[in-house]
Amino acid sequence: MAYKPRPGEVCLFENEKAGHDTAPDHRGYFIADRDIKAGEKVEFALWAGRADSPRSFAGRLSAQKSSPEPSPVDLFGNPIEASG
Repeated sequence: MAYKPRPGEVCLFENEKAGHDTAPDHRGYFIADRDIKAGEKVEFALWAGRADSPRSFAGRLSAQKSSPEPSPVDLFGNPIEASG
């Protein structure tokens, strides 16, 4: 059965240069699991070699961490207490 990448997975392979010294050492891809904005930092982790291919790497994209909602402030930067 052929490997089918899933959202959030990363694949990196050693590139056989075939006599071209300027060719990249590794090539790969990742399958986005969400919309990615230009300039957004996307972290990932890699593990060396799969059982069927010791010259490859596989990994996983880090989940986007959502930042907490900012507390409301007035024009002077003082916190606004919630009315209730």
